[in-house]
Amino acid sequence: MNNFSFLNDKPEYRAFSKDCVDAERAFQNSYDSCVKLVRTALDAAIKWVYAADKNFSPATDNLYDLIANANFERAVGKNLSDKLHFCRKAGNAAIHNEKEFSADEARACLKNLFDFVQWIDSRYGKNFSPRTFDATENILQTELCGLKLNTPIFAASGTFGFGEEFENFVDLQRLGGVMVKCITLKPRRGNDGVRITETPSGMLNCIGLENPGVEKFLADILPRIKNKMNVVVNVSGSSVDDYGRLAKLLDADGVAALELNISCPNVKDGGIIFGTDARQAAAVTQAAKKNSRKPIIVKLSPNVTDITEIARACEAAGADCLSLINTLMGMEINIHTWRPTLGNITGGLSGGAIKPVALRMVWQVANAVKLPIIGMGGIRSASDAAEFFLAGASAVAIGTANFSEPSATMKIADDLEKYLRGCGLKNIRELVKGIRI
Repeated sequence: MNNFSFLNDKPEYRAFSKDCVDAERAFQNSYDSCVKLVRTALDAAIKWVYAADKNFSPATDNLYDLIANANFERAVGKNLSDKLHFCRKAGNAAIHNEKEFSADEARACLKNLFDFVQWIDSRYGKNFSPRTFDATENILQTELCGLKLNTPIFAASGTFGFGEEFENFVDLQRLGGVMVKCITLKPRRGNDGVRITETPSGMLNCIGLENPGVEKFLADILPRIKNKMNVVVNVSGSSVDDYGRLAKLLDADGVAALELNISCPNVKDGGIIFGTDARQAAAVTQAAKKNSRKPIIVKLSPNVTDITEIARACEAAGADCLSLINTLMGMEINIHTWRPTLGNITGGLSGGAIKPVALRMVWQVANAVKLPIIGMGGIRSASDAAEFFLAGASAVAIGTANFSEPSATMKIADDLEKYLRGCGLKNIRELVKGIRI
């Protein structure tokens, strides 16, 4: 078997090294997953070459076109070019579940990728332009609510577990932080029946806030993860008092910030959804601020008439930051059984389908309040992320994309860095609220 571990000692290859190592590890568990990850690594490696070498000018970012580019094909040679096309075709077939791959096929993909990586190392070695490939310079580094972020890329709550589940795919220290799975005062078993269903360009879910409860989180989980990343604890309650109690309990070492999930009903006040009523949203924010020294991030619901009204109320109540948007409400009906697909009938819609709505709301809120914003909702690429920064976000969170591509956050960070350098920017902060109207 090939050994991509030598890439770990070469920080200049970080744009694709993690994907290569992940592909090799996946071979032990799933040949199909291995082939998919080879496709991901190949895409990242080729784009790295195009960014590194001015002799290759991409007409598009389509992988076929990049491999077939006359100058690139001439440089790598026909034999290696054919190997790259083999990996591309196999990866596409794996991604679309068109066939099951054998050990020999997966091994061939890994060997072809390894040959390409060796070609990269022999051709470029350490001969990089300092402006473009200075490993010590981190133009993505920024701050948010007093927190130092290596990148402004967060993992969104409910899509990343407690972070440790992804540590074989992602450099957790490189993330701005992980918004961990929602925590409540008492353990919750979640909803019965089907909880997740795929939709066009998105996903519906009704997990029901399944979690072990705050006591178990503090005793068993936080000690394991607190030194691995910035831990942002997403919390949810059934009353204003619940949020105050959670904030007090989680005002603990190892917790970087709290994110208030206010898309829940207040059972003590007629079932009003906290996030749809400005007075309720303000009350929750005040309760958390009163009981915690940690930065308080309020996660806004899009299921409102005017999201800026809620944003202003949270700002006035002392919020340190806003994150938006949470999921949109939706449903799906099985036309064969005539019954709702989800056990809870309705669920939260996330993924690429909601990006235009999320982007619009981030822009509106950025023009209504002075608080920093973490934008989220359908971000699947660095291009998507750049739009949110331009609209006014100071950071972004990646959610549904983590399900289809576990290393999505790293790829977005790498590609965003290339984008910033291509624009001649010195830091991500120069992009924030840069929209021209």
